[in-house]
Amino acid sequence: MSEGMEFESTVEGKTVQLKMLTENINIERKCDTEYHIAYTQLMKRGILPKASLEKLMIEEDIWSKKDETALGDLQTQLVELQIKLEAATTHEEGLMFAKAMGSLRADCLQLVEAKAAVLSNSCESLSDAIRRDAYIAYATVHKETSKNIFQNYKDFLLRANEQVVLDARSVLLTIATQAFQESLVSLPEVHYVQEVEKQLVKEEAELQKKAATTKKKATKKATKKKTVKKAAKKATT
Repeated sequence: MSEGMEFESTVEGKTVQLKMLTENINIERKCDTEYHIAYTQLMKRGILPKASLEKLMIEEDIWSKKDETALGDLQTQLVELQIKLEAATTHEEGLMFAKAMGSLRADCLQLVEAKAAVLSNSCESLSDAIRRDAYIAYATVHKETSKNIFQNYKDFLLRANEQVVLDARSVLLTIATQAFQESLVSLPEVHYVQEVEKQLVKEEAELQKKAATTKKKATKKATKKKTVKKAAKKATT
């Protein structure tokens, strides 16, 4: 059976064991179809595509060329700091660059989020939201039989208030959160800090082991010396 995240929910008043499958070619094809249908309908309703909305944002001074330049400068600085981070020869130097990268990335994300807030109303973003729902519709199956819970995307929409839909949305959020956390770990500055922490823990463990060995030798030596003294004292009596 395909891999995926298992969860429990209620269908027609019964507790059932379900699984949200990892996206495969078949699921991807169906989700893409729903995306393109939604995109076409949104365009007909007058919703602007991303490129047109970006142009309007600049014209209305919602997102200025200055903001775009600032974002580009931050991204350039991040690349430059990453090069320095990779060339760092000491933990202190590397951690300094990693800290600077973290600060710059936070500033970068603030600008990206400000831009994304407006672009969330574009055809692409709204269609992406529908695609995510379509994924739930086509990827949610019974754990043992792999039988789909929903007949199709339309059936999913008709049952939008059922507990199984709410639980499936929660599972999808969990999957997205895990993916986001994994993406954070893959950031060069985060990865560097984690590697430094591992190295420091390793070095501390080695120091403790060495100290324990030294103490054991000292105790053994003291015991041996004490035994020799007792033997010498006994020989003289």
